[in-house]
Amino acid sequence: MAGVLAVLALLVLVRAILAMGYLTVRFAGEVDPLSRAVSYYVFVEQGAGVFTGVLVTLALATVAILVGMIQLRIRPGARVVALVATWCVALVLCAAFPTDDSPTVETAAGWVHQFAGASLFITLPFAGFGLAHSLRAYPAWVEAAPLLRRLSAVAAVLALGYLATRLPDLLFWWRFPEVLDWRAVSGLVQRSLFAAELALLLVLAVHLFRTAVHTHRDTRRTGTPDAGHATAHDTAGAPTGEGP
Repeated sequence: MAGVLAVLALLVLVRAILAMGYLTVRFAGEVDPLSRAVSYYVFVEQGAGVFTGVLVTLALATVAILVGMIQLRIRPGARVVALVATWCVALVLCAAFPTDDSPTVETAAGWVHQFAGASLFITLPFAGFGLAHSLRAYPAWVEAAPLLRRLSAVAAVLALGYLATRLPDLLFWWRFPEVLDWRAVSGLVQRSLFAAELALLLVLAVHLFRTAVHTHRDTRRTGTPDAGHATAHDTAGAPTGEGP
């Protein structure tokens, strides 16, 4: 079952990458990828459905990854689960409540979108840090932990950078010096952040698939995961120093 969930997540993530690439190239004239947020694709004909679909299916892929890890007896911890759940809810809220097609927030839906969008760029990097710490205790996942930590760090830095580019809009009552007004590259920073978060999920999905395949192979061969092979790949659910 974990392998099926991993495949589902991988398919969704690949589709999301292709869809975001399509939106960026196809509608570059309507939504400037350097200065406009990805949320504005909802105002482009034929772009709204694609973008909304990406958000909703990403939430499903994230749930599939987390459930698959739990099925392999990974214990991510309550904090990580809460952060991942917040990320998924925020994705759905961003899909259900579009941003306002204006420089400032004008509607209740726009405010919901802004707060949900802000949580998107915070929760997943912190969940990645938490997972990287927890996975060090699982031999089958040790090699994934450093990469998760690096991707989480990149996403966190980009999240701070994106916040910096949005400050002139958020603090609209203060006239920002031109040298501090980075709105011209806010879209690029946001897309880079989104790409880092997709990469983080992709690493988890790929490693989930590999671990599930190894576990299934050894279970079919011996009836239980092979004791010697398990120390490298298949003690997915047993932290170092514990039994399965």
